[in-house]
Amino acid sequence: MDYFNGTETQISPCIAAKAKFALQLTHNKPTNTRTCSYYYWCKVIETLSSQKNLSILAVEEAKNKFISLIK
Repeated sequence: MDYFNGTETQISPCIAAKAKFALQLTHNKPTNTRTCSYYYWCKVIETLSSQKNLSILAVEEAKNKFISLIK
């Protein structure tokens, strides 16, 4: 389970799976159809990237994958 930084709020597992794929932390593209807002997507991407110490470039690329993975 993944949690937002500094909170006990769990990140939706379906969205976390898509975010991890967008950040290239996994190679299997998730097949779930769960959607979320762009704000939530960015918050998840930023949380996971800070936990994994990823570069700013990786974060921006992952944010740009919102439409192809979420919508």
